[in-house]
Amino acid sequence: MKAASSTMSEKFPAQAYKDNVLEDCFADAKQSFLDAYHKVDLAHAIMLEEQGIITREELRSLLKALNKLDFDAINAREYDGTFEDLFYLLQQEIAKNTDADTAGKLHTARSRNDIDVTIYRLRLRPLMHNLLGSAIDLRKVLLDLASEHHETVMPAYTHTQPAQPTTLAHFLLAMAENVGRDIRRLRAAYANMDTCPLGAGAITTTGFPISRHRVAELLGFNGPTVNSYGSIASVDYFTEALGSTAALLVNLGKFAQEFMLMGMIEFNAIRLPDGYVQGSSIMPQKRNPVALEHVRAIGSKALGQTMGVFTAVHNTPFGDINDVEDDLQPLIYSAVRDANRAVALLAAALRSATFNTEHLAKRAGENFIAVTELADTIVRRESLPFSISHKIVGKSVKAALEAGTDITYEILQTSAQDVLGHELSLTEEEALAAVSPENFVNVRTVFGGTAPSETRRALQVESELQKIDEEWLGKIKAGHAASDAALRDLAAQLMG
Repeated sequence: MKAASSTMSEKFPAQAYKDNVLEDCFADAKQSFLDAYHKVDLAHAIMLEEQGIITREELRSLLKALNKLDFDAINAREYDGTFEDLFYLLQQEIAKNTDADTAGKLHTARSRNDIDVTIYRLRLRPLMHNLLGSAIDLRKVLLDLASEHHETVMPAYTHTQPAQPTTLAHFLLAMAENVGRDIRRLRAAYANMDTCPLGAGAITTTGFPISRHRVAELLGFNGPTVNSYGSIASVDYFTEALGSTAALLVNLGKFAQEFMLMGMIEFNAIRLPDGYVQGSSIMPQKRNPVALEHVRAIGSKALGQTMGVFTAVHNTPFGDINDVEDDLQPLIYSAVRDANRAVALLAAALRSATFNTEHLAKRAGENFIAVTELADTIVRRESLPFSISHKIVGKSVKAALEAGTDITYEILQTSAQDVLGHELSLTEEEALAAVSPENFVNVRTVFGGTAPSETRRALQVESELQKIDEEWLGKIKAGHAASDAALRDLAAQLMG
């Protein structure tokens, strides 16, 4: 009973709580939030004075106290239990540089709740900049490679088997368009994240006449969040970001796997630059595509982290709750950072890669993969149903396999005689042209098809989108850099 009584009388925070929660959270917060806290304090103090809630002299005193903070010393602090977390340590340090009453006024009309969700977004923002930048760069690499290979024929695969001829440009544009959709998803998530919750208070705002729009402006957000309850309770600002990141990572893994297969000596389709392959300690001939392996490994790690975040928050209360805060936030940042690593690495590895175009062209003429066009040609030339044409060509393929040859004109006519009871009017020249891989891709001029004229059109469209996204990201990053500089300059001016 004495032991239980002693435990019950232990003051917060208990030693086990310090050891297992506060110490780790303090270390994470120092790494992630010092700069964000400082910007939030500057913006909030300036807004309070502009709204007449504190005096100009109180503002000067607060700004000077904030300016005197020694972030190197704070970073070096070990958790000793004399403060609960980084927020309270900063309040202590601010109070050392001004009188207690003035220091206390900095917390007017705000809560740790709205501070937290604001600094979380401020921390996530540059990580999303980086990921968007790497995705945009990956698409550019794919487009640059595609621009060189509109006439490079290669086999396309379905169910991991040779299916039909295509071109390398068509193949790479498929990936580029996919990354383009990933960029649009990331941009949409970013737009929903780029709003400021500060001023929501604990969850219901405040009776003080604050300006949430002004604080959002000072912090470089696109505007304030709206409903204060949702500002604190909603977590879709990061779940949407991670959802779009996860979609990108799934696509990235498929791309990496494809290039891994193409790099196998049995396929011999792509050669990575020497800087992205590794030798063997025992086998002198080896060129191991380790960069692509790490793309998959890092991407899988990042995808696992996004799933971990979703698992942690999917059934938590709609309100302020620790499940989505200190312990979880580092996992969010790690997921986005690792996603960026994987995307950036793939772009770098592919940038100077070369393709074995002669071997790809040879493979495009093997395994009967152009005979779909032969069947189509028979339909057009003979006015037959495709099902009948399919049967004729299928019998021809079987006969050629048994004979160990390609489909000859004689084999085709024999099959037609078996199916139709008469030979085709199709000439030998027309039949040979129909099974040419080059002809196969050239006749597919329909929207989204393989013909060089169509892939050049598609490349132009994607290049325009690339330019738009590059300009958008440049503007966003420049705007945030300018707002950061403007906030610090304004604070310096108001300090006198």
